[in-house]
Amino acid sequence: MTKLAELREGEVLTALDGKPYAKPLTVAEALGSINVGSPVWGVRLQQPTGSGIEWVLYPGQMDGHHMTINRYGI
Repeated sequence: MTKLAELREGEVLTALDGKPYAKPLTVAEALGSINVGSPVWGVRLQQPTGSGIEWVLYPGQMDGHHMTINRYGI
């Protein structure tokens, strides 16, 4: 897939442009407003263990790149 809008909660992003992530990223929230009423949209990811940093991907940085995902249960 090449658009963040195609990602759904619970899916796991395993690679970007054919390069696997050492720690796959799990989608916590599908594409939506980052804060209530904000015009900025993104996909929230579950924090990698121990990072303490919120991870968000934005369409402007990700759309057009080939994202490899695992859809468990599908």
